Amino acid sequence: MKAITTLLLLLFCLTTFAQEKKFDFGFSVFPNFSLGVISNNGGFSPGEEAYKKMETWKPSISGNIFVSYNLNEKSILGIGLGYQNNGERTHKMDLIFGNYSYTIPDPSLPTHGKFVYNHHNIEIPIFYQRMIGNRFYAIAGTSIILNISNTVTSHKYFSNGSESISTSEDESTNFRRFNFTGNVGFGLNYLNKEKVKLFVHPYLKLGVLGISKSAVFNRNILSFGISTGIKF
Repeated sequence: MKAITTLLLLLFCLTTFAQEKKFDFGFSVFPNFSLGVISNNGGFSPGEEAYKKMETWKPSISGNIFVSYNLNEKSILGIGLGYQNNGERTHKMDLIFGNYSYTIPDPSLPTHGKFVYNHHNIEIPIFYQRMIGNRFYAIAGTSIILNISNTVTSHKYFSNGSESISTSEDESTNFRRFNFTGNVGFGLNYLNKEKVKLFVHPYLKLGVLGISKSAVFNRNILSFGISTGIKF
């Protein structure tokens, strides 16, 4: 937490010099879809394929504040601090209870289920931006990821049409607390005034390390979406 407090103070100090126009201050939001790209660390191959068929993209969102430094007219360096949410979800699945076809279903038990896995992180993005003309740019960098919590939300569906939803801490594995991602995008300053800029860019982020320290079927989180925001 001391490192985060120091970073916040640094961001605040840098923004006080924004009047020189060497520095810009801004914030961005990143609505996206995320998925755990499965890696097999020695597990049974059919099990890996079963997970791939069962899991799908999850709607996610992240956001951060940032300070960027204009190295010259074409090159920009930046650093930020924010919240990141990602994860994956399963398709709606049949839940079978009983071993025989003539078993009478218990109405108190769900017939179908869906599970949503959320990873809640502090994100410290570091990026380099290269202008292409006056409005377009390419952006690339990395994010330092500090995992703060992991939850699973269970959706259970019953034969009478009702649904129950519950959320609990995900204790299915030993989650990695520190990670980092590779980030890349291409964008546009669609409002490009002297004192304010509005930007948008498709953005892709991929976790370099798996989210678990020990899982046989590990997951590197892939996120793809649209980052948009303002800087001034």
